[in-house]
Amino acid sequence: MKKIISILLSMYFCTPVLANDTSGYVLPTGGVVFERQDGIQMQVEALYIRPEQIEVNYIFRNTTDKDITTQVFFPLPPISAVSDFYGYYEDAKHHFNFNLWINGKKTDYQTHFTLEQNKREVPAVALQLWKTPEETLDFRQFHERVSAMPEADRQTLVDGNYLKWDWTFVENPQTNKWEEGEGWTIEDGDDKMWQKLISYSWQQTFPAGKTVSVRHTYVPTAMTANIGIPFSKCIDAESQKYRDFVFIPENERTYSWNHLDAQDYVEYILTTANNWQGPIENFNLLVESPLKSVGCFDGEAFYGGQYFAVNRSHYTPEWDISVDFIAKGDIARPYRPKSEPVLYRVDGPANVRSTPNGNVIGQMENDTYVWVWPKDKKGKWYPVLQNGLQGYTHKQNLIKVF
Repeated sequence: MKKIISILLSMYFCTPVLANDTSGYVLPTGGVVFERQDGIQMQVEALYIRPEQIEVNYIFRNTTDKDITTQVFFPLPPISAVSDFYGYYEDAKHHFNFNLWINGKKTDYQTHFTLEQNKREVPAVALQLWKTPEETLDFRQFHERVSAMPEADRQTLVDGNYLKWDWTFVENPQTNKWEEGEGWTIEDGDDKMWQKLISYSWQQTFPAGKTVSVRHTYVPTAMTANIGIPFSKCIDAESQKYRDFVFIPENERTYSWNHLDAQDYVEYILTTANNWQGPIENFNLLVESPLKSVGCFDGEAFYGGQYFAVNRSHYTPEWDISVDFIAKGDIARPYRPKSEPVLYRVDGPANVRSTPNGNVIGQMENDTYVWVWPKDKKGKWYPVLQNGLQGYTHKQNLIKVF
């Protein structure tokens, strides 16, 4: 069954986002269509989200006796094609720095984008306004580039009520500065704004009866302007639980505010995993925050400390993920973790101890998956995190997945 890219979520401008791989093909108009792949199973997904970096590793298995070759897509939720923040982007290219590895080998990919206005596709003549698929324009750049369009192309947008001559930012010929004035702009109203739908794709062969590992990373260059109230829709900022979560005791305050701030917002499209055969056999989510995080997973609110981990088997996602990073003051740019986690499989059952050789605080079942910090090991003991269970386990209990 073919599915039009209608599952993507509306986003605020320049929000860093990512999505699950799915298969499909490109229409002649540039739109993306996804199709179900019943012969390919997603055995493992390891999703690691932190400020300025999202990483995802997969293991796919071809469950048939024939090779399957298909175009695999990684779609991003929509972002605003034109920002109303004057001068914010200047004239820089807007890189998402998407990187792809197949079976450990760096791999090339294609980038596609289309434009939508209130769920209707903007004519393809508008695509010429962007120098790169990932670029975002401010209104003054938009006016300048629309003015330079061939008149017939511009008229197509005017006739379709996508574009009009109105009050915007234009260049004052007397001062050579950009000031408010009449110029080309998008139709008024939030439902008239242009959304950009970006996806990355590559052709992939899945050998019969074998597995293929896929890894990709995404580093947004423009962070959200979300300061204070979280964007995650399942979080009630007025609730006592949230107020207690972000409250700063007076003796710990370094400035006049009595609360922590939600700063960076991330969404991740997880439901596209349902285009593969069956549920995700092993799903593993790790959110790392400089201090705390709140967000929505599985349709419910979560409140996490520096780490929030979820490990699920036979998992069928029904909702996408959102995360707000909570910090005291500004998040350092760039944010880099002291040590990066890696996914391991438990060869057990395995005890988890409070410290190396310390008290047993829990047990991990055989063949379950766990986040491990190999660089932080103490002798033969590794720091581990599985759901809410955090401590140390012996190296003999662990088998590296990727």
